[in-house]
Amino acid sequence: MAKKIPLILAFLLLSALAPCAKDLSDYPLKVEILANHWDRYRPRPVRDPAWWVYRVSGQGNIIDGGAVRAFDFKYQDAQVARHTLANQSYPARWKKPQRELEVLTPDVGHEGKYIAFEMDTTVLEGVYVGRGASMAEVSQAEYLAQKAKGQTTTSASAGQPAGAASALEQPPAAPGTSEQPAATSSLSITSTPAGADIDVDGELVGMTPSVLQLSLGEHTIVLHKASFKDWQRKMKVVAGDIKLNADLEPASVN
Repeated sequence: MAKKIPLILAFLLLSALAPCAKDLSDYPLKVEILANHWDRYRPRPVRDPAWWVYRVSGQGNIIDGGAVRAFDFKYQDAQVARHTLANQSYPARWKKPQRELEVLTPDVGHEGKYIAFEMDTTVLEGVYVGRGASMAEVSQAEYLAQKAKGQTTTSASAGQPAGAASALEQPPAAPGTSEQPAATSSLSITSTPAGADIDVDGELVGMTPSVLQLSLGEHTIVLHKASFKDWQRKMKVVAGDIKLNADLEPASVN
């Protein structure tokens, strides 16, 4: 029986990957995914070089009506749920309150279809602000005080216009300071073929083609696509617009 477990896992993951239509009224929560950390493995006896299972952990916020709570999550799947963009959230619902969450992410290229991710969760008392390495948890009191002063918003804030500044993009400045946002550069990244996952400094940030805003300095960019070898480039990002194209090499079949 033990030898059948990987095949069962593969079947379940393939089923989860199938895009499906959902009634969004069944998903009253909103979720922001702010950081992903992952590794991957190939289940035995599956030997297809294009088949990987990702072990993912991360952080985000859950918005339930007017309440915002930080949460940590982990799951295993054949895909990784991408970060939400500024002023964006994913619909979600509890499968086990406070312990297991089902999150819907749009299936790219299939209007009205979603991919469901089931996450084990730990809900925290505060609210996460920032993204990736710059993310921090602030207390509810601090979050509410900043919100009352108009110093902080989340993508779930009622009436927030599209494109409004979000506290989830930058950590709040320390009291009495006038800290300016870090300088960034625009990186336009494409791949041949398109549709590769983009990983910047260990964080999954999107899919090719994309235009990314990166801080100036050293970055490691890795592209992943099923049936192709990983593509990696270390580069120093300087001011100005940068264009990068990756020619992906097919993976060899063992």
